[in-house]
Amino acid sequence: MKRNLTAIVALTLAIALPGMASAEGEATFTSDMMQNFARTFDHMIQLAEAAPADKFGWRPTEEVRTLSEIYMHTVGVNLLLPSALGAAPPEGIEIPEDPFALLGQLEKDHTAKNDVVAQLRSSLEYANAAVPTITDLETEVNIFGFPGTKRAYLLIWLTHAHEHLGQAIAYSRSVGVVPPWSLPADGDGDGDGDADGDGGGDGDGDGDGDGGR
Repeated sequence: MKRNLTAIVALTLAIALPGMASAEGEATFTSDMMQNFARTFDHMIQLAEAAPADKFGWRPTEEVRTLSEIYMHTVGVNLLLPSALGAAPPEGIEIPEDPFALLGQLEKDHTAKNDVVAQLRSSLEYANAAVPTITDLETEVNIFGFPGTKRAYLLIWLTHAHEHLGQAIAYSRSVGVVPPWSLPADGDGDGDGDADGDGGGDGDGDGDGDGGR
């Protein structure tokens, strides 16, 4: 009887343990979303690094953001939204009563290429660490003036990154910069016509208060 019980336990563990290991490695909404976000934002950083320093103040018209302001706008949202959803705020950043005021301040304070690239990298590091700590995804919040679950607001944040990557691509191409990931392996010319998967859109219907600038 004891021998039979031992055999049953051994068989149960043999069946259960592989399933448990698989469950631990399963993709989740957050892991899938962060993988997409990290790839998108890595493209943003590559694009910023490829642009000449003297083009960071360029804009197509006076009514819209400069190239550096586009990048710093995305930095600000990366710092603000995770903390608004319950993650620990970024170290050394004081969130004002009006969070959108911080976005404008960041755009004014950081305009030089090296500084902007460093801020992009820092905000990506923060987001990668902060977003996975937001686990109550079905909790309803109201951040941009309308109710939605935290899951829905994270999707808005991901869409925001894609939209502004598309805008930055348009700006960059306007000043002669080819997205690095569009270059062929030998670096000669433009190989694939913006195979970046971001849709190239530059509108901003995400409710973050920037009016598509």
